[in-house]
Amino acid sequence: MAESHAKDSNHVYITVVDGSNHSYKIACTPNGWKEITLGRGWQRFYHEYKLNPSNILLFKHKGRDDFSVRIFQSPGVERTYDTSGDDSGDETPPQTPRKRTSPTEVPRRRMGCINVPRSSAAAEVEQTFQSEHPFFIMHITKRLLGIHFLPNVPHFGDDVNDDAIVNLRAGEISVQAVYGRYVGKRRRNCGSISQGWGDFLRKCNITVPKLAVFEISRTQPEVELLVQFVDFE
Repeated sequence: MAESHAKDSNHVYITVVDGSNHSYKIACTPNGWKEITLGRGWQRFYHEYKLNPSNILLFKHKGRDDFSVRIFQSPGVERTYDTSGDDSGDETPPQTPRKRTSPTEVPRRRMGCINVPRSSAAAEVEQTFQSEHPFFIMHITKRLLGIHFLPNVPHFGDDVNDDAIVNLRAGEISVQAVYGRYVGKRRRNCGSISQGWGDFLRKCNITVPKLAVFEISRTQPEVELLVQFVDFE
């Protein structure tokens, strides 16, 4: 499979429904009125999920240029996904199990880019950033610089309470904040960091929009996030 079809755009973001929430930014060009040819980024996705010409991909439009995708070995038979959190979020077919190296030797990815609206700059950093810890990336926009909390932060895991202490660290700077999980429909996915987030930005001297990479170095007894701020164009 060398191409696929989606909606008209300069690029699309596709996320396999394997629980990893890892998004792939893939360039696309129009091919007539109803077809789109996928380009740069598709080969990486094709390789990492070990696709073959007999696979069937079911795309679901999530809004704007976002798509979720399910991979089928044959009509009605969905492939088994590996969601244990290795370097690429690969999917391992059950008929050809892959030998794993020690988790400390393999960079891991977790949430990918979770920005609303999505930032292409953050997605590009997500494609290359490597860490021994799970991580996610957010675009700290001008609007977010003007408020005292950070919204739409992904929940850190089942072992973390709905209201938890979070230690934010950037180099020698360390600030304690509070994470509060959303209620209602978004309860399972996100929360916000407050009571310390604004102080953390001030101590880090963040006055213009940046990309922030959050590495989840631990979740117990308290959550610790290692934060790196990245410039973007």
